[in-house]
Amino acid sequence: MIRILPLINPITVFALKGGTAINFFVRDLPRISVDIDLAYLPVNERQAALADISLSLTKISGKIEKTLPGSLIVSKKFHGQNLLKGLIIRWNESSVKIETNPVIRGTVFGTRMKALSPRAQHLFEVSADIRTLSSAELYAGKICAALDRQHPRDLFDVNLLLKNEGVSEETKKAFLVYLISHPRPIYELLNPNFTDIRSVFENEFRGITVDDVGYGELVTTRERLVALIMNSLTSEDRQFLVSVKKGKPEWDLLGLENVALLPAVRWKLLNIGKMGRVRHGKSLARLEDYLLR
Repeated sequence: MIRILPLINPITVFALKGGTAINFFVRDLPRISVDIDLAYLPVNERQAALADISLSLTKISGKIEKTLPGSLIVSKKFHGQNLLKGLIIRWNESSVKIETNPVIRGTVFGTRMKALSPRAQHLFEVSADIRTLSSAELYAGKICAALDRQHPRDLFDVNLLLKNEGVSEETKKAFLVYLISHPRPIYELLNPNFTDIRSVFENEFRGITVDDVGYGELVTTRERLVALIMNSLTSEDRQFLVSVKKGKPEWDLLGLENVALLPAVRWKLLNIGKMGRVRHGKSLARLEDYLLR
């Protein structure tokens, strides 16, 4: 993976996000991550974005073939279209996935250039500077992932955030944007049904961290995160979320520019507008009861 990342950086429509960005470039490699999640930066119409993503991934694929002779590259395509949305690279018994999200396009706080962490440089005997989303936005996406899929990897990353910097005002603002961009209802992310993650912990997580982390600590992190978010939401934050659910966002309450232009936000509002009156009324009442009670 480390040999692939520098090949992506010249493709300026992408920035690294997710666990690899956090653990290799924000933190000093507290856990291993093998997937490359890319944010598509331009804010343009969907079909133009899909075509650009596909072309950019084709360029990356060509670079990989030249840099890693003998590698096998499998293309993943958008449903019903002959356009690339991701790549799977197999080389020397290792496998790396490159993935994009065609819905969440654009950024809240722009991008940053970050250096590969000291431990990673020492371990892999290489240095690299990579374009990533801002730390606030990286963690906003990670918090949403932790609330949604509740995977131990996401909870581990959030646990280190809570132990160190905490959730800053900037991170909270970015989280609100990701929250209203998410396909799940706002209420379900803020008040998730906790799932049993013991099997996933044992089979997919144990052994990938530098320091041992117990199952109980990650379960506690999940509970702390939900409580912390609720306690951090101001009256303005709550009114803003309710206004989004009404389909009439009061952007001044959020205090960020150009969020209304983000494709994922526009898509969410479009779907809210398509809800039947009764179903929408029940969903809105549930959120109001949770946030404004």
